[in-house]
Amino acid sequence: MEVLLLWLDDLDDALFCVALAWDRLRRGVLQVGLASALVFAVTESAAMATAWTPLFPCVAAASVVAWLVGTLTRAFYYRDRFPTAA
Repeated sequence: MEVLLLWLDDLDDALFCVALAWDRLRRGVLQVGLASALVFAVTESAAMATAWTPLFPCVAAASVVAWLVGTLTRAFYYRDRFPTAA
């Protein structure tokens, strides 16, 4: 039983280590999404129908979703760090 608890503790540490690393990357992810959204807007307004046009909104949406997941994971991580006064 103790081995299982140690394994779960290591898994918890690994999960939050990834969450803290993701926190440093989320600004870059949003910049990729912004660039993709702008390129999509330009291709739509210029009527340049290319094969890449459907990819741009997907990349923009995926980057925003990835940023949101990182933000929620960070909030979950800091949830117990700073208890609120009741």
